[in-house]
Amino acid sequence: MTAQQQWNDINSRQPDMYLHRNIRALRKRYGLSQEELAARVGLNRGNIASYENGAAEPKICNLLKLSQVFGVSVIDLAHCDLSENGLHVLPDLNPANGRFQDPAMLDQFRERAEEVSKVIHSLYTCFQYKLKSLPKPSPELQALQVHFEQMREASQALIDDHLALLDFVERA
Repeated sequence: MTAQQQWNDINSRQPDMYLHRNIRALRKRYGLSQEELAARVGLNRGNIASYENGAAEPKICNLLKLSQVFGVSVIDLAHCDLSENGLHVLPDLNPANGRFQDPAMLDQFRERAEEVSKVIHSLYTCFQYKLKSLPKPSPELQALQVHFEQMREASQALIDDHLALLDFVERA
């Protein structure tokens, strides 16, 4: 395989990049001029124009600021179609204060966290059941059990943090 074919293969596996289109679409959706968006991010209008036409990409610190202004993750900003015609659903945010206007969305996040917690607990229960059915676990399986316990604890800690964050957002 030639170097060009390898490069084409790598690029064909890369997700679509929507960053420049999303910046423009979200700016317009929230009724912001390029100057207004630039002021919120701490840049000048030319930077925003360059991002929107794809001539430049923002530094990571500016990408984080843009994602905060629009209320989307950096990954969604770069890899999801957030235009009006896109399939991705955006939270209903008031761009002036960045607060959720739809408490039902917070409930959906909370329900999803509870579902994930149940799945993790079910996997752990199944693993323990299968482990008990073995006459004597091998050292490898015992090591796997320790790692599984650690993953379960870490997952539960993340879910707890997620729920605490939802409570914080709801009170804000």
